[in-house]
Amino acid sequence: MKQYKGVVFFDYDGTTVDEVDRIATATPKTVESLKKLKENGYLTMLCSGRTKRFLEADIDKFEGSINCNGSYTEIAGEVIRDISIPDELLFRVIDEYFPRDTIIQLETQDITYYLHSDEEFFAYHCELFSLPQRWFAPWKYRDKNNHIAKLVMNYKTPDVFEDFKKEFANEFECAKHVRENFIDITLKGITKGDAVKEVLEKLGIAKENSYAFGDADNDVEMMKAVGTGIAMGRHSDAVGKVAKMVTGTTKQEGITTALEKLRLI
Repeated sequence: MKQYKGVVFFDYDGTTVDEVDRIATATPKTVESLKKLKENGYLTMLCSGRTKRFLEADIDKFEGSINCNGSYTEIAGEVIRDISIPDELLFRVIDEYFPRDTIIQLETQDITYYLHSDEEFFAYHCELFSLPQRWFAPWKYRDKNNHIAKLVMNYKTPDVFEDFKKEFANEFECAKHVRENFIDITLKGITKGDAVKEVLEKLGIAKENSYAFGDADNDVEMMKAVGTGIAMGRHSDAVGKVAKMVTGTTKQEGITTALEKLRLI
């Protein structure tokens, strides 16, 4: 595999794009900065809770990606990691929490499965956010070869989240969305930070030559795993505590500003 001077990891929501300021794809300035990083010998990695399908607007602007909060890693077309949730755990979650007025998404890299009772919700969801309905399919059509890398659970009352965390503390990692009532669920021990460490080790890149941009709680372990963690202008308290640097928001071109200050571009 190619040798790199260092690596920069970029969270997606709230970092590369920002729904608050209605920035739905990487800005031209960010894209130019990614090109400069590559020219300067740095590997650029998108590092998101999303699957590849939900990153298709921007994933080709990076040389690699870590998806589903660390469950899947790909660099220059080579799959480095592909970890799936066992079916017995999936069925436990569905049996116990679907009756509690939740909406459960079962995500592979290419398609998101939903339970039959959620069909109306996902039709509305696709229309509201202009998402192709081909990205979604009923659970009954699941291809057994499609690994479920992550679950997403939408819930109405906080007790559902607290109960789930307590019951599955030994099986799952839970990352709550900054503003909305939904959680990303991956296997215990699988985090962005865990995947970042694997990338550094595989490529022989020293920690001090690694950087990460993020804004939410699921970025904390990633920031701990690199030499320099950079918090975006809007960020969670947990990110603020571990970041070594704070930059502007996506709208303020915080990524480019920080890269220039760090003299990486």
